[in-house]
Amino acid sequence: MPDDLLDMEIIPPRNSPPGGSPRHAHQNPNPNTASPRPASVWNPWQPVPVQPPIARKPVGSSPTSPRSPRSPSSSQARSPPTGHDPWGEFVSSSFGISRPGPYHAKSIESPAAQRPTTAHGRSLSDPDPSYASPPLMDSTTELLPSPASGSLASPPPPGYYPPGYQPVGSRTPPAPTSSPPPPDSPPRNPSFIFRYWLPHYSMYFFLIVGVLFAVGHHLFYTNLHGKDATNQIRLLRYGAALSFLCKASLAAAAVTAFRQRVWMTVRRKVLTLAAVDSLFAATEDIFALMNLELFRQAKLAILLAVYVWCTPLVVIFASDTLAVEPTTLVQRYDCPSIRSLNFEHEGTNDWRNGRLIEGLYELSLSLWNNTSKDVDDPDFFDYYAGPSLPGELVATLASYLKMPIARENASAEICSPGWNCTFTVDFVAPGYKCTELASGVGSRVRNLGDAEPPFDTDILAPTGNVTYIANAFEGEYAAPQVPSLDGGIPRMSPPYPPHLGALRTEPIIWVGYAAVDDPSKPQPGGPDEPGWDEAFTPKIFGCEHYETRYEVDFTYNSSQQHTHVRKREYLRPVIDTTFVRGRLSNDGTLDNTTAVPESNYVLPTGDLARYRTVAAYHSLGMHLRNFLEGTISEPKKIVHGRITQTRLVDPHSYLGVRDLHKALPTLYEDMLLSMLSNPQFLAVVWAADPGQVTGRAKGGAETEFACTRHRTSNTYRYHAADLWAVYSVAIVLCLMAVGYGAYAVAEEGVTRTTRFSSIAAATRGPALEKIPWEEAGEGAPGGLQPVDRDAAWKVKVGYGVVVSKGSNGFGVEGDVVQGNGGGRRRWGF
Repeated sequence: MPDDLLDMEIIPPRNSPPGGSPRHAHQNPNPNTASPRPASVWNPWQPVPVQPPIARKPVGSSPTSPRSPRSPSSSQARSPPTGHDPWGEFVSSSFGISRPGPYHAKSIESPAAQRPTTAHGRSLSDPDPSYASPPLMDSTTELLPSPASGSLASPPPPGYYPPGYQPVGSRTPPAPTSSPPPPDSPPRNPSFIFRYWLPHYSMYFFLIVGVLFAVGHHLFYTNLHGKDATNQIRLLRYGAALSFLCKASLAAAAVTAFRQRVWMTVRRKVLTLAAVDSLFAATEDIFALMNLELFRQAKLAILLAVYVWCTPLVVIFASDTLAVEPTTLVQRYDCPSIRSLNFEHEGTNDWRNGRLIEGLYELSLSLWNNTSKDVDDPDFFDYYAGPSLPGELVATLASYLKMPIARENASAEICSPGWNCTFTVDFVAPGYKCTELASGVGSRVRNLGDAEPPFDTDILAPTGNVTYIANAFEGEYAAPQVPSLDGGIPRMSPPYPPHLGALRTEPIIWVGYAAVDDPSKPQPGGPDEPGWDEAFTPKIFGCEHYETRYEVDFTYNSSQQHTHVRKREYLRPVIDTTFVRGRLSNDGTLDNTTAVPESNYVLPTGDLARYRTVAAYHSLGMHLRNFLEGTISEPKKIVHGRITQTRLVDPHSYLGVRDLHKALPTLYEDMLLSMLSNPQFLAVVWAADPGQVTGRAKGGAETEFACTRHRTSNTYRYHAADLWAVYSVAIVLCLMAVGYGAYAVAEEGVTRTTRFSSIAAATRGPALEKIPWEEAGEGAPGGLQPVDRDAAWKVKVGYGVVVSKGSNGFGVEGDVVQGNGGGRRRWGF
């Protein structure tokens, strides 16, 4: 047998039956019952020359020669057989890579007697009868010299092309082959989705999904805007998740576009192997971007890779667009427990029949006497005795606290817990109207209506030594009115004096004080001290008691009550009379007050409701006048009275505050509004229903009154402009990337990926064997040394039509013809 045939090694095709022996898988144990096998299952065994050739002897013979060393030019890699190859057809059709039909290499015939035979007597070079195809040669088959014969098998003659191929640039159609052409399209996937889904559709799909996630992120944050910042960690995580999904979708679209651009680049340009290696890894290995050749030869592709690496910035910047900030929330509301004042209930109250609300008696500002224990007595009537202790209590507290007293838990009942609120109520109540009558040393004091002031400016500093004086009880109601028994029953027999219990006049409050520019600063302490004459300005004013309409703003802020009298409208004097100083009445009572006209006296035997209401006004006014009555004089700041217990005197200098005539009515208003702190007063009513007294009951739906609630709390604040600034840049750049990817698909006519199957289909064949993957070395085991990376990385490769095999694939520079994909332009739709 010739040695060149002994050097043939039986190589099974890649689609050989699993588990079969390479040498005996084709043998039928029973040749008489052999059945033919279809060629589409696997290819028959083929004799392929071994690289390097090795001489073989019959089994059992002793070796006579050593194994020859491996040729440096030999290749370890082998291409798949060139027979019918379903896998190759599937790869070619699936990835749009043109692959010519298989060709049959001419068999190298040797004498039959010299051919190696099987146990059944059949030559190894003969095809198995059960196969339909003749033996094929591997695409990497080389005819090398046999060690025995030393002859060299001749390569194909010049101009020879396997059937189905033609020279590059030839216009002559290829000759038909006997082998069936590969299918036009890959086998259909049974899945309905993948039947119509092309790989490059992912670009458009992920772009749309990324935009939808961005819109969803915007809607989610819009819904949170302005709401209380509860569950902050969980909701912020939801926002971060939406941002990450948007980033991931845009990056996926850009990666798909990048892959299309990579294939287009390697098809049109020849790059070094290092550049190609870095280009394919640019989206996975950031160090691949350091290859400067990519920035010269593959600018767009590398920019797409840079965009992919920058997409995490979307998550970083988008996460800062939802903040938690203190915000004041204001809303219109109907507060349920707003109270007001209505003194008409004092006029309708009968002190004998005390009104109970929730087990507590209602309280009046006045105390009462009567003329008889028998209410049916013709001479029976009630008359005013004096102010009540509950009224004195709230007036005193308001004076000491220097502000209106707030009801306990009023803020929570009115505004609801955790809220502040503001509301305005209006009511009619007593008030003092003050008028300045004199200002300056030696100035003439004007009358207040028909009333003459009881003093002038001469007693005030700097002319005198008095810095404060108030006369507040001229014409005060006398108690008792007549000698009486318990309960005010007169000792005398009826008929009683006609002016018994009459409210004849309301005393005018006459006030004189020495004004200074800044009462908080030290002032001269006596006439002998320097600057005494220049420091003080004497002023006198008078205050009349009026029935007044108020508009008052109430604000509850952090459970603290604040009031502001927005408007005062003085309606009428409480008692429209003028006190006549020095004239005694002598009308049978102990009250010698004389006022004119007498017809305006308010009598207990007349309009009883009016009498009781005026009595309540008088009682409240008396509490104020008790604090104002008195004097302060220099030196040593001698005080007579309770004026220093109020906020009308500065504690530093014991001088009256600036604009004392304006400050005095506000002190009275503090006492008036402090009545709301005790809802048991008869005058305290619901603001929504002034005809109903409240007691200490809590309001409900029927007592709701308009208010404005507000509170400061941590709320979510969404910065929409910042979010869309981030997403707009990311989406526009991704849209450009998808556009470049779509252009690459249109230019190539096919869609490629960087999966193993796609790369394997593009790189099959021996066209890359010129790259120095390995080199021989002396002294190394097997004669091999590590890969010479420096030499390999400098080899320029490209993708195109490989001249040596006439089909698409990778090859070194000079072995490939590059151009467009040769397919029709399509954008994937």
